[in-house]
Amino acid sequence: MDLSRNENEVLKFMKGLPDSSRVAEDSIILPDMTRRELTSAVSWLQQKGFVDVETEYEQKFSLGSEGRKYLTEGLPELRVLEFLQNEGSVGLDRIFVRFGKERGGIAITQLAKFGIKPKGGRIDYVENQTARREIEDRQKALEILDSGQGSVDQTIMENLKGRGDLLEVKKIGRRYITLTDKGKRFEIRDSGKESIEEIDSKVILSGKWRSSGFREYDLSSPVEALHGSSMHPITYLINRVKRIFLELGFSEIRGHYIEYAGWNMDALFIPQHHPARELQDTFYVEVKNKPEFENQEILQKVKKSHERGIPGYSGWRYQWDEAEARRMLLRTHTTVNTIRYLYNHREPPVAVFSIEKAFRHESVDWKHLAELHQIEGVFYGKDANISTLKWLIREFYSKLGFNEIKLIPSYYPYTEPSMDVVAVIDGKEVEMGGSGLFRPEVTAPMGLREPVIAWGLGLERLAMMFYDIKDIRDIYNSDLDWLQSYRFRR
Repeated sequence: MDLSRNENEVLKFMKGLPDSSRVAEDSIILPDMTRRELTSAVSWLQQKGFVDVETEYEQKFSLGSEGRKYLTEGLPELRVLEFLQNEGSVGLDRIFVRFGKERGGIAITQLAKFGIKPKGGRIDYVENQTARREIEDRQKALEILDSGQGSVDQTIMENLKGRGDLLEVKKIGRRYITLTDKGKRFEIRDSGKESIEEIDSKVILSGKWRSSGFREYDLSSPVEALHGSSMHPITYLINRVKRIFLELGFSEIRGHYIEYAGWNMDALFIPQHHPARELQDTFYVEVKNKPEFENQEILQKVKKSHERGIPGYSGWRYQWDEAEARRMLLRTHTTVNTIRYLYNHREPPVAVFSIEKAFRHESVDWKHLAELHQIEGVFYGKDANISTLKWLIREFYSKLGFNEIKLIPSYYPYTEPSMDVVAVIDGKEVEMGGSGLFRPEVTAPMGLREPVIAWGLGLERLAMMFYDIKDIRDIYNSDLDWLQSYRFRR
């Protein structure tokens, strides 16, 4: 069997080692051979049975996006503990306002493990040296992991590992090579005659081919697969979802990335003091020359619905502020597309959908993105009811191959009754989106006479199930191996 020059060199090196030696590939240094060429030669020798290759992996931890934030601003539990020490006793609402709902919730959960728990809507400072010491050690651990110098206590490490995107873990592999019996028996023949492995114009013009030998090639040897161009997995899934809704008789609509809060929030009966409108949940946009507010006449109707309600419904009973409704933002959902479309198309029946981006000021982790696609849809007509909604959602998912979908009662300001769509991903129940029947406080100001059922489903979370992905961020990581070989349900 002919070997390439590089394969010969690696085999010579291995034969020169003590019998049965096991050597790390990265410790082999051969002249005129790059690291990539060495790896390729070793892989071919393994394929031909001359060497055995074992890969040993070790985990290396580094700070994730949350960990890097906490490195500079401090862990939530440390910040809240220091706040409590200064204040003595604090209402939970103050903690959420000062630190944000998410970080405040994290801090309360972590402090509760040390017996510092809220009671009656307040939390009191309790002197606890054990808690103080461990929490400070957690903060020091972030510094150690960031610098890569030193070790972290195992208990501290277990706490940090279980906290979402605080840490990133990488598997680092090291290849070890051992000669097989076949490799030991193989006699390397060195005739001193140059062997040509590749023919190009230089070889032909020089005439070297006349006096040199040619390396034999095994045409049955495996070769690298050739990959043509293809759709991105998300593009493929979007097209498939569109086809399902078009086949069900729906029409596609589009909207704007930047919206007025009046359409994005107020028209959907979301009160102006709702937590979803806070800075930590919404991207607000500063615009010097604001575009015209579409259908300005709705503002007074929405104001009345919020302040005094409609016949049979009391409204939110607060002083509605038009200036707040005229703030501009990156749309937080695509339901804004459908409510505006319905206002301009009030003659039932109407069945429309959209698949477009929404933006939320969220911490990115294995199931959350700050920029995501939403599968939005509504049906407006006399047959719009919860039974129809349940059928539509189950029919949609079944056409994609998913028959085990849970519909769980939930709450949204603009639908009643409301349902969450829940699926199991990697053994965990994950919310796929929300749905429900638009409340009269939403439909009446828009002049809609019949019921409206609506749903907003996450496309990327659907992709996690569709492509069997464990981390939502992997969808956009541009991993060429995955992009060239991804598989989907038929």
